[in-house]
Amino acid sequence: MAKSMSNLNSEMVEASDCEELTQAETIDRPWNPAHGPLGKLKDIFISHKASLQNLSALVIINFMVAALGFLTRVKIANVLGKESFGLLAYGLALGSYGAVIVKFGLDRTFVRDLIHYPRRFGQLVAGSLVLRGLLLVVVILALVGWKLTFASSELSWGVIAVVVGTSLMALDLQAVYDSWQKMSRHAFYNLVQRCCYYTLIWAVILFFPGKLSIGLIGGGTMASVALYLFMQQRWAFKRIEFYKAKESLIKVVIKLGFANLLVWAAAIGCLSFGVLNQLMLKYFRGTAALGGYAAAWQIAAIAMLLLNQVARIGKPATARITREGTDRNTRRKFLVKYSAVMFAAASPIAISALFCPGLILKTLFRPEYASAAVPLRILGIYIALFSLGLVASQYVIAARMEKVYFASVIVGGVLSVLFCLFLIPKLGGIGAAISLLIAHGISMGLYCVAMILHVRNCE
Repeated sequence: MAKSMSNLNSEMVEASDCEELTQAETIDRPWNPAHGPLGKLKDIFISHKASLQNLSALVIINFMVAALGFLTRVKIANVLGKESFGLLAYGLALGSYGAVIVKFGLDRTFVRDLIHYPRRFGQLVAGSLVLRGLLLVVVILALVGWKLTFASSELSWGVIAVVVGTSLMALDLQAVYDSWQKMSRHAFYNLVQRCCYYTLIWAVILFFPGKLSIGLIGGGTMASVALYLFMQQRWAFKRIEFYKAKESLIKVVIKLGFANLLVWAAAIGCLSFGVLNQLMLKYFRGTAALGGYAAAWQIAAIAMLLLNQVARIGKPATARITREGTDRNTRRKFLVKYSAVMFAAASPIAISALFCPGLILKTLFRPEYASAAVPLRILGIYIALFSLGLVASQYVIAARMEKVYFASVIVGGVLSVLFCLFLIPKLGGIGAAISLLIAHGISMGLYCVAMILHVRNCE
C-alpha cells in the first residue's frame, strides 16, 4: 500500500511536457497585443473568449437559478412557518454532511488532477464515480439504521428524503465539465434540474394549498437530481474513453481514496463552520430558533452560490498557474485580479446585508423572522471574507498543500465548536453567526497567509 501511495504521489506531481495541450490550455496561449487601447481590448477578448463566454453563461444561468431558488425558499419558509422551516433546515444541514461524505474531497481536487493528467482521464472519472457511489450507499444505510434504531420523530422519512436528495448531488460530473471548459453546458443541466424542482413546488403551493410538506420537498429533490445526473452523464460518457486504463478500477479507487483523505477530512471539518452551528442551534434553542437563523442564512447561501459559480472559472485557471514553471509575478498578477473579481461579485449582497438587514427580512419574510436581522448583518461581513477565502483555498489545494489546508480547517473547526458551545446557548442565532464569522475567518486567514508565502517563495 505504501508503494502504491508513493507511485500515486509521483504521478500527481510530475509534469508531462509531452502530453498534448488540453482545450483549456490552448485558450491561454501567448498573444501579441495590437497598438492602441481598442486593439489591446480586442486581443484580450479574443484570447479569453472561451472563458468570457463561460462566465457570461454561468452568470446568466445561475442568476436565474439563484433568483428562482431564493423566491422558492422564501415562499417555502412563509408557507411552512418558522417551526417546520427549521426542521427543513435541519434536513438540509444533515444533507450537507451527506454530500461532503460522498464527494470525498474530489470537488476540491478533481479539476486539478484531470487538467494535470489528461491521459488518466477515463480511469480517474470511473474511479471517482465508484468511490462516491459506495459512499452514497453507506450514507443511506446509516440514515435508515438511525431511523429504525432510535425511531426519532425529527428524523422523519421526509427529512431522510431531503438528506438523500442533497447527498445524491455529489455524484455529478461538474469537475469533468469544468476541465473541458464546458461550464455553460453543465450550468444548463443544473437549470433544468432546478426548474423541474421549482415547478413542482410552486404547482403544489398554487393548486393544492396546504399540501406542501417536507416529504414532498424531499421526493421532488430526489427526482429532479436523478434527471440532472442522467442528462450530464449521458453526454459526458460518450466523450470519455474508459477502456484504456493501465490498472484495475479497484486500484484506482484505492489510490483516489488515499490521495484525497486529508482533503476529505478537511472538507468535513469545514462543515463545523456553516452547518454544525445550525445543528447546535437546533439542539440548544429548538427548531423555531433555527428557522429564524435559516431565513438569514438564505441570503448568505445565495451569495455563496453565485461566488462558487464564478469561482468555477477561476479553479481551472488556478490549477494551471500552480504548475511548475509558472513564475512569481504571473501568479501574483492572476491572484490579485481573481481576488478583485470575487470581492466585487460579493459586494452587492454583502453591503446590503450589512447595512439594511431589517429591511431585507421585512420585505421578504413574515414578521416572525424579523429577529434574524442581527445575524444577517454579521453574515454580510462573512460573505465579503468568504469571497477572498475561496480564492486562497483554491490556490492552496491546487498547489498541493493539503496538509496546510487540513491544519487550517482543524484550527478553525475546533474554535468553531468552542464558540458554538459558549455563544449559542446565550445568544441563539446571533451566537451562531458570530461563531461562523470568527472561526471560518481564522481558517481563511491561514489559507491567505499560506498562499502569500508560497507565491513569495516561487522563483
